[in-house]
Amino acid sequence: MSDQPGYLPEVKQQYEQYPYPPRNPADEARRLLHAASGNLLVINHHCFAGKRDFRSGFRALVAGGGTGDTVIYLAEQLRNCDAEIVYLDMSSASREIAEARARVRKLDNIRWITGSIMKLPELGLGEFDYIECCGVLHHLESTEAGLQALNSVLREDGAIFLMLYARYGRQSVYDMQALLQTYIPAGLSMPERVRMARRLIAALPPSNSFIRNLDTWKHEISPNGNGDIGLYDLLLHSKDRCFDVPELYALAQGCGLQLLGFPVRQHDYDPLNHISDPELRAQLSQMDPPRRHAIAEQLLCNIDKHEFFLARTARRAASLDDESLSLRSFRTLLDNAPKLAASMVPGKTLRYADGETTLQIPCTPVSKLIYAHMDGQTSLRELRRRIQAAIPGATPAAIEKELQQVYAQLHPRGYLYLIEAGKYGISVPDYSKLDARGAE
Repeated sequence: MSDQPGYLPEVKQQYEQYPYPPRNPADEARRLLHAASGNLLVINHHCFAGKRDFRSGFRALVAGGGTGDTVIYLAEQLRNCDAEIVYLDMSSASREIAEARARVRKLDNIRWITGSIMKLPELGLGEFDYIECCGVLHHLESTEAGLQALNSVLREDGAIFLMLYARYGRQSVYDMQALLQTYIPAGLSMPERVRMARRLIAALPPSNSFIRNLDTWKHEISPNGNGDIGLYDLLLHSKDRCFDVPELYALAQGCGLQLLGFPVRQHDYDPLNHISDPELRAQLSQMDPPRRHAIAEQLLCNIDKHEFFLARTARRAASLDDESLSLRSFRTLLDNAPKLAASMVPGKTLRYADGETTLQIPCTPVSKLIYAHMDGQTSLRELRRRIQAAIPGATPAAIEKELQQVYAQLHPRGYLYLIEAGKYGISVPDYSKLDARGAE
């Protein structure tokens, strides 16, 4: 085994003193934090064509698990299954918090490892079906080498989820980092650096780019949010690398991987969702996905992190063309889809708002039945049959058009996924009830 530690010492020091994100293990008794990177419904759709049975021999690695958000979420969903989750992090302080959270929930399906991602090829942990690595590789000496280390323990048909900082949406953060590097003398303690940073931020003029964008970052640095831990991680980190979309594709290609897609803010990565000019839309529609994704990022300038799936082969996502799959509503539509169906009046437009997104849903007899069957149990084949039986005038082409329209509106926003009918493990996990300690 190499004598090199596999991490930058100053980065390890930061996370030993300031474990991130700050978490109180006692909170596990009252809530479960959700994350797309650890959601089996999202993973199944994007990476396993909606057909993975997670009960049988599934192995997941949370690489750089921090204080435990994703490892706890995965373990809760996989409770009482034949599955193993491996937590890996270089910070003993972070691991201590994550383990305490697992004890509150009485989770025993996590294997705990203290170590570096760069040592993965030497740790003898075997191969994994799924690797989650959020907010880690951009803090390594080499992001490329870190991804190669992850790829070395990935099963041939496995998938990786990465979160890396984005260039344009964090520009004001990098402006502030540069100012603080100029202002704060070297050699000060971490608390003293935080103190000086807060004093300077309080004195900044309104024209400062960070102050202009302060609402975006207020939770991260405020005492009521992530506090000093969040401020240090955001503004005083010793190693912080960002990526634009072309760099993401280059990173994946350099490691022999394919970028499968962006499960978070997927809608925002399509420039056609932000441009109404017909000529521009015609030009954009002719571009390949990497170029369109790159243009969308530059159009919006508010994507502050890229969250995406990688695998060795492309075209891994579930598709409406597979009639064995079923529709499964999610997020606030999880239990609301049948209620919406009941309230739909054909010929009208239904407004659905949940505090984050507002949808204008066209109501037709076909769409009413589609919403009524977002249950994870009714196959697309059976759904199409039921629609034709209930609406004699509905042609297969008309049904398909409306199905595509409903899917195009809901899926990119995270409200609808496809899974094999009735075969998500034993049944689709009831995420609405995964809000406390789970099954006792």
